[in-house]
Amino acid sequence: MNYQRELDCALAAARIAASIQKDKRYLLTSIEIKSDKSPVTAIDKECEQTVRKHLLGAFPDDSFLGEETGEHTGSSNRRWVVDPLDGTRPYIRDIPTYSVLISLEEDGIPVVGVIYLPSLDICCYATKSSGAFCNGKPISVSDTPTDGRVIGSALGFRELCDTTEGKQLFECMKSWDYSYGFMDAYSYVCVASGKLDCTVNLLDKPWDCSAAACIITEAGGTYSDVQGNKSVYNGSIVFSNGRLHDSVLRFFK
Repeated sequence: MNYQRELDCALAAARIAASIQKDKRYLLTSIEIKSDKSPVTAIDKECEQTVRKHLLGAFPDDSFLGEETGEHTGSSNRRWVVDPLDGTRPYIRDIPTYSVLISLEEDGIPVVGVIYLPSLDICCYATKSSGAFCNGKPISVSDTPTDGRVIGSALGFRELCDTTEGKQLFECMKSWDYSYGFMDAYSYVCVASGKLDCTVNLLDKPWDCSAAACIITEAGGTYSDVQGNKSVYNGSIVFSNGRLHDSVLRFFK
């Protein structure tokens, strides 16, 4: 199936949300703290409402899952999964790694993915069986082998440092040549484009990683949770160039 119409719609929605973020960045007046202790602003909410209206206006039968507004159930086998402003903390601090994340899942499988980092002018996107692109140019994952000098990124080890998974992640990081702690979406873009070899996040929600699952798969990589299940719904995510995947997962056995 060709998903060009869906991709065009997602790209347009991402640009609209990015425009809101740019225009209103210096109009921040209040910041709420959610139950998970993460911040949310009126701009997060406005962006999600705008993206939701745009996507469901074009595809009214589809379902929708957003970080801020929750779930709307449609009649089709498809669901849009959206984080309208991923990285609210960096957005508040004017750190340029915040992004708009839009994914379309069909029967639970990500088939369209858009990651747009407006302050960095980076737009990565993919559709099923059509390759992955960044700013219009094809991208692919690295070819670093298991015994190579692995450069990775990891998130969640601070919050879960006293847990088994947190300790396992730290051991995994020690096996790499170097590790970074980039913001989620920027790490995923770096894996898709071959700048990083892998990334592990122990605290990811589907709206954080569904778009990246499509893009990294189409770039030649793979994904799973830390137990090896191919899902973005289990609270953890591992993205890699494919060659390294099993060597990362073995730390979590």
